[in-house]
Amino acid sequence: MIIQKNKTKLTNPYIICGWPGMGMIGHYIVNHIISQIKPEIFAEIDYKEYIIPHNAIVENGIIYDIPQIQNKIFYHKIKSKYYEQDFLLFLGDVEPSLYNMQNFANDLISFFKPFNPKLIMTFSGFPSNILHTDEPLLYVAQTNNSVDVKIKNEESLKLKPLTFGLIEGMSGIILSKAKEFEIEGICIIGEIPFYTIDMINPRVCYKILYFLKETFLFNISFEKIQQDIISMDERIKSTFIDLNEKAQMLLSQLQDSNKDNKKNLYYKAKTTNDSSELTFEELKKKIKFSLPESAKNKINELFKLSSEDISYAKQLKEELDKWGVYKEYEDRFLSLFIKKKKGKK
Repeated sequence: MIIQKNKTKLTNPYIICGWPGMGMIGHYIVNHIISQIKPEIFAEIDYKEYIIPHNAIVENGIIYDIPQIQNKIFYHKIKSKYYEQDFLLFLGDVEPSLYNMQNFANDLISFFKPFNPKLIMTFSGFPSNILHTDEPLLYVAQTNNSVDVKIKNEESLKLKPLTFGLIEGMSGIILSKAKEFEIEGICIIGEIPFYTIDMINPRVCYKILYFLKETFLFNISFEKIQQDIISMDERIKSTFIDLNEKAQMLLSQLQDSNKDNKKNLYYKAKTTNDSSELTFEELKKKIKFSLPESAKNKINELFKLSSEDISYAKQLKEELDKWGVYKEYEDRFLSLFIKKKKGKK
């Protein structure tokens, strides 16, 4: 149930929605904007009919009732000499239960529709073969080709159209429902390392928030995000170092086990150039590469498309190079052109 608390008259508002997900991108971004601009509460949402509890809260051995979850929609107006725009910001602390996502999306869009929104925006993560210190790329997916010009300015703000993929959870479902209601929508998708999928990723959030600030003139600062980036880097660096030490210990033990006169295993962390040592850089490379099922599926789909239409081969080659797996697929890739030549004879 959605209950409107504020009767402010809206003029073609932009609607920005954030849920938890990969990298916690949507939730982090909307929460940061709300904490900075201090918007008014516009409506409240009772989640009881959308959530099916599948756990219980225990404290000091006592099982407690499941707390009622109530999410809010906030209102904010940006007004200057040359610019005036209404915004509604939805912050979802949890996603609805799987079987209720469509119902919630329908109720939420039905609530927004009478305000004649200009655009609905969501956010998502795109697992990629990068390190957490790399500069993430930003992609955009939209419901049609007529989305606002400022949003479509991919070159200046480094947004690339997502050529293939999925938008998981409510961030995708709400836009599909918006399209049914003939409301324009986009999802900004940030590139994140595989090994940070379940972590807050402030580096990609920083880049998206900078885009939002430049596009909508939000009065937000970035000090908190910069601190979060430093904290994330330090935490992951500590993990890498710990894994590196354990890997070196294991290698040392395996080498010592081959020595008949070695009775006690002894390990000491080294910083020499011993070729048998697994260095921190080597460990990062090993952790960096892990081709996920989604990437394999996309590559296989592009192979299928290329076999039917060779013009897709360029996109396929770019995808293989992106993941650094061209050598593994080289014979299969080249066979596409052999088949094409045979077909012409």
